[in-house]
Amino acid sequence: MREKLLAIMTRPDYRFADGFQLARYLKEKDGRAVQAALLELENDGLIVKTNQGKFGLAEDMGFVRGHLDLKAAGYGFLIVEGRDNDVFIPANRVMNAMDGDYCLVKIRSQKRDTRTEGEIVKIIKRNVEKVIGEYFQGAIFSKNQPSGIIYKVVSKPSGLVDHSYVSAKIIRYSRIGILDCEITEIFGHKDDPGIEIIEVVKRLDIPYDFPDSVLQAAAMVPETILDSDFEGRVDLTNEIIFTIDGDDTKDIDDAISISKLSDGLYELGVHIADVSHYVKPDSPLDKEAYQRGTSVYLADRVIPMLPRALSNGICSLNPEVSRLAISCTMKINKNAEVMDYRIYPSVIRSIQQLTYKEANKVLDGQESIKIKSTIIIDKLKVMRELAEILNRVRMEIGSIDFETIEPKIMFDVDGKVNDIVVRERGVSERIIEEFMLVANQVVATEIERKKLPFIYRIHEEPDAEKLKSLFLLAKELGYIEKIPKRIQHQDLQKLLAAVEDTEYDKVITMLMLRSMAKAKYSERNLGHYGLAFTDYTHFTSPIRRYPDLLVHRMLRSYLFADFDDSVVNEYEKLLPDAAIWTSKTERRSMVAEREIDDMKKAEFMENKIGEEFEAIVASLTRFGMFVELPNTVEGLVHLSTFPEAIEYDEDRMIYLGISSRKVYNIGMKVRVKLIKADRVSGKIDFVLV
Repeated sequence: MREKLLAIMTRPDYRFADGFQLARYLKEKDGRAVQAALLELENDGLIVKTNQGKFGLAEDMGFVRGHLDLKAAGYGFLIVEGRDNDVFIPANRVMNAMDGDYCLVKIRSQKRDTRTEGEIVKIIKRNVEKVIGEYFQGAIFSKNQPSGIIYKVVSKPSGLVDHSYVSAKIIRYSRIGILDCEITEIFGHKDDPGIEIIEVVKRLDIPYDFPDSVLQAAAMVPETILDSDFEGRVDLTNEIIFTIDGDDTKDIDDAISISKLSDGLYELGVHIADVSHYVKPDSPLDKEAYQRGTSVYLADRVIPMLPRALSNGICSLNPEVSRLAISCTMKINKNAEVMDYRIYPSVIRSIQQLTYKEANKVLDGQESIKIKSTIIIDKLKVMRELAEILNRVRMEIGSIDFETIEPKIMFDVDGKVNDIVVRERGVSERIIEEFMLVANQVVATEIERKKLPFIYRIHEEPDAEKLKSLFLLAKELGYIEKIPKRIQHQDLQKLLAAVEDTEYDKVITMLMLRSMAKAKYSERNLGHYGLAFTDYTHFTSPIRRYPDLLVHRMLRSYLFADFDDSVVNEYEKLLPDAAIWTSKTERRSMVAEREIDDMKKAEFMENKIGEEFEAIVASLTRFGMFVELPNTVEGLVHLSTFPEAIEYDEDRMIYLGISSRKVYNIGMKVRVKLIKADRVSGKIDFVLV
């Protein structure tokens, strides 16, 4: 009904009409369905009702929709998708809207060469509808509480005590910054072990426990594959296939087979767990996996996308058991060209679960107590040969590798953080990365060639102005002689190489990263700028990423079965929303992982107050500089603690001492003393020594 009404109102000959007239036009005898749909459309800000009770499209009546960027002074700007200029909202026309609210705005003035001004007339969707935090003396204190906002508790359950961690619904908004709340759940106390992690998970709306219906569905899945499962699959159970993963990996998505053929080609098999065989569309397992979007890997636990009976059991490519897979077998030459490939359903049997640590020993010429098979050792060497070829050619076409340092947080038997080290990324990690990249590329190319609906992993081109500013700075610093007219991938590679291990290495790298778009999922194939790939998707991790599961389903529909237009139409409708949602859940997961890492780092530093450390300047802001210790622990040196007044040159990314003229820049070594570490907020403060 919504679509029918919108179709009428978008016609060029449409004249405003009331509900009865629209019902008569649609030949609807019962006008209640029309009235209900009109109310929905009005609440969504898509249509507006006139004083005469007639309806028209909002944009035809001088209204726009968008998200409010509210400033501390009380005024704001409406950010409208597809519109170059934001709409200015004066403070007296903001209603009681909050920052981030999705609003309907009436345009009040719009003149050429001057800003557009409007008034909020409806708040369509609140950005914040609930609050998670610590209850104390009638208020809730949220970790991410905006400045000046007070969450006042006006309705609370019995048993509530100070320092309880609660979830509350906001029941009244106010322009003066006092929001009335009703507590809906008490989920712990500040002294409970692990409460800080539960708070993050609750606040970010990450599903934690599986509903009973999902666990029951998981329990119905067989623990071993059935004889009937072999039908229509290639039997690879006698092939030499193995896995390489981290020491503590329980959900094994991918396995590898490799041979060097007599004609000099490499035959690489990437075998991925066939989760789509067990997780059917619209089933309880599928709906829950979609809501989660991804597994979330926190410091000391995993929140899986699928119940463990699947993620660690029947779907995981565990050693010495038969498992269902979707295989991509490729013949690749010495120029990294994929000469031939096959994508097909299979049954595999991994002969051994290797770890990166032990595989790296073998590839380094050391003896491994766990990898004794000469066949596997020889296969590892062939894998390294092919990976080096793939990497070399990838660099030649312009793929950009940003070397990132990741922490590994170590826990004792009581769950306390006892060390933080840099996570090693050795040869075998890089081998598997190259093999996953080429398999993802081949699968995307196959479906792109067929011009069928698909979900791609895209990375759009960087911000041209930011890149130009970066190269201007690099020229001023003497790292390049001239700025390219059109900055290409190779120009970025050359710049990174020119600054490597120099004073401004980290400055240039950080500014380059800031110019880059965020990778995301999309139904449109816009290419992957960072990898320099025309076609790219995520196919290799269906146990822990929903887009990969979707890709497997589409391969099953398009390649392994007969399909018709109804299948194509179904995917065309499904994919845009799925791409947006899974990109959102990916970002949500990253925020949670980063926040909890910060908390655990602060916990590790709590008993080191007063100690001094060697650090490097990681970034500069208007309020202070962040420094990083060798173990990745990062903290703030606030400008107010500096021994002299500081001038901040944002273009050159430096601090300049007003009296001493001393320069502080990113990458500079400094000595700092720890003065504060708060495990609840994850914040760490240092002062310069």
